[in-house]
Amino acid sequence: MTDTRKENNLSMPVISPEELDAGVAMTAEQFEREMKYQTALAVGRSMLKNGVINEADFLQIEAKLKEKFQPFFGGFLV
Repeated sequence: MTDTRKENNLSMPVISPEELDAGVAMTAEQFEREMKYQTALAVGRSMLKNGVINEADFLQIEAKLKEKFQPFFGGFLV
């Protein structure tokens, strides 16, 4: 039998204990916006990878998503 499982390679933010102590942790609202932004961006990356959109289209999508969701990390995760 062939194993057909796929690994999840979605980048997820990591907050160090020092950042938590320094008060850098996200609020629940910021986390929600970040999650929605990263999810939508992953769809855009997939579309780019599959040739549905080109690089220029992806950059426009990315800019609009940043404007809409105002992500905590602002696209620092790749």
